[in-house]
Amino acid sequence: MTPQEFQQCLAYLDVRKNTVWIEAEMRHKDKVRFDTKYTSYTGLAVPANSSTLPYYVWSANAAPQDKWGIELRIYFVSDNNIPAPLQALAKNNSRHGYEQYDKRINNNSFIWQLFQNGYKLGQN
Repeated sequence: MTPQEFQQCLAYLDVRKNTVWIEAEMRHKDKVRFDTKYTSYTGLAVPANSSTLPYYVWSANAAPQDKWGIELRIYFVSDNNIPAPLQALAKNNSRHGYEQYDKRINNNSFIWQLFQNGYKLGQN
């Protein structure tokens, strides 16, 4: 994605910011690395509760093969004006419990850029 395409996506999401939810899920061993980067990018501390979304850290004794690393997800409500670069990243959302959002993106790089541009974990 070019910087111009990212700005187009950012402008689109900014208008709908109250319909944007971002969450992180990770292994316990990735927690410090994530916390440091998240705070650096956002100026915010991670949520105090790490046993529930939007910030879920697996227990230290969880099976290592069950989680590969840090997973960032964004959910949002779209319309017919969604920019092509954002549409290319998005999937139709069918995740149980998230029915209020019609789109989902699993793209850590894109979401880290959102964190650098005023977005945070949870409801935005």
